[in-house]
Amino acid sequence: MQGSWRGTSARNGERALLNLGHTFGHALEAAAGFSDRLLHGEAVALGTALAFEFSARQGSSRAPAQAARVTRHLARAGLPVSLAQFPGGAPGADRLMELMAQDKKVKRGRLTFILLRDIGKAYIASRRRCGAGSRLSCRKARE
Repeated sequence: MQGSWRGTSARNGERALLNLGHTFGHALEAAAGFSDRLLHGEAVALGTALAFEFSARQGSSRAPAQAARVTRHLARAGLPVSLAQFPGGAPGADRLMELMAQDKKVKRGRLTFILLRDIGKAYIASRRRCGAGSRLSCRKARE
């Protein structure tokens, strides 16, 4: 039975990697009032660009080059890649963190991020407490 549990746990971990871009994206959708101002796919694309940028700022060695590559690719597809493209003006860092803190992936006051070491090398970041430290990192990701 323990082997079965481990297998399920591993599958759930792999499944969680599919949430790349969603932590940021869902907060952006909420900021847009879940309207056609920002569609789900657009929010996830923008969230993915932000996740790559956030990964780079967290010190992932290949992430800066890969962030630029992914951003170029998403932009060529006509998707938003920066908060400057947020319709009606992007939420401030504090508001974005408030919205992210409401995400279903928050456990005991800690956000879970899917970050990247490289394209195809996503990982579940250690949960980060919602608050001032995260706010600073989030503010940097907006630039």
